Amino acid sequence: MGARHDDLASRFHLAPPRHFLLPAVLLLLSEEPSYGYNLVKSLNAFRFGPVDRPSVYRTLAQLERDELVESWPGPSTAGQERRVYGLTPKGDRALRTWMGVIKEERDGLDRVLRRYAATGTPDAVLAEAEGELGRSDGLSAVASSMSLGPLFRVIGRPEEHPWARGPITDDARVQTYEVVSERSAVLIEARSTVGPITFGAVGLTGVVEAEMRGGIIWPEQATRARLDVPVTGLSSGNRLYDAELLRRIEARRHPIAKLELSDCIVVGSAGRYRVTGRLDFHGVVRSLEGTVTVDPRPDGSIVVTGGHAFDIRDFDIASPTVLMLRIYPDVTVKLQVEAVPVDAP
Repeated sequence: MGARHDDLASRFHLAPPRHFLLPAVLLLLSEEPSYGYNLVKSLNAFRFGPVDRPSVYRTLAQLERDELVESWPGPSTAGQERRVYGLTPKGDRALRTWMGVIKEERDGLDRVLRRYAATGTPDAVLAEAEGELGRSDGLSAVASSMSLGPLFRVIGRPEEHPWARGPITDDARVQTYEVVSERSAVLIEARSTVGPITFGAVGLTGVVEAEMRGGIIWPEQATRARLDVPVTGLSSGNRLYDAELLRRIEARRHPIAKLELSDCIVVGSAGRYRVTGRLDFHGVVRSLEGTVTVDPRPDGSIVVTGGHAFDIRDFDIASPTVLMLRIYPDVTVKLQVEAVPVDAP
């Protein structure tokens, strides 16, 4: 069965859309004339699968026959003639038509991505956090679907709200859960002068301590959690935005945001709990309170989700700016944490 699954998985490979080389070559030649072999590296930068020289030269020959491309002799190297390729006026018009076709295809693919993102499944959230759903284009349907109630509202400094720890009875057994790093993610939704931007990161670590009875947490016991969030891994898919964000939050100096929770009580429907705790971010510690949703799974693992708005100025961070773009200080932070039980010694 395992081999059969591997065979199925191996069928999925990144490949260019049919005839993609035609408009891609036209686009590159519209920027500047080029030798055929120089186009190979530029085409591979589109990341639509490997492109080799024979396929590029076949494409150039086809485009030249259709009078979309013209060529002329370039400087000879080691006695070999090299030809330079450039776009014709007819090629310019064809490129414009091709771009319209590609836009229609992209719109169709975006609809597929939005449908997948809107499922709000754990894997869809992870895809969003890893940047696989095109966050830099404003597509953040996963983050929107995680509207499971407020998580972590800043309420002041720790000394203003001391933690409470409930007593543990003699017959109580507190279960320790270890966070599954590759299945736990943070999403930060931000507003900017050019539209929404979502930063995400996978790789959270930590532990959760709680007593589970009948699939629910018994909050009168010592329920608590510790979570480390790697802020250096935050990415929106846009290098300029990412560099400015990491600079503003001083990611090299403060690479980890530390979240600690305690004092859990049941609120509302089953699986929802109000917690208090504190967040250490950018060298500033703030007390927090809010609600989370805990979803116990048949295999004994739990998934904790939630989200709420922060003002980054509460953590002594100025609003990031990139050229004419400004990111507003109010952001929504959403978490998905998957944790598995650790066997007692």
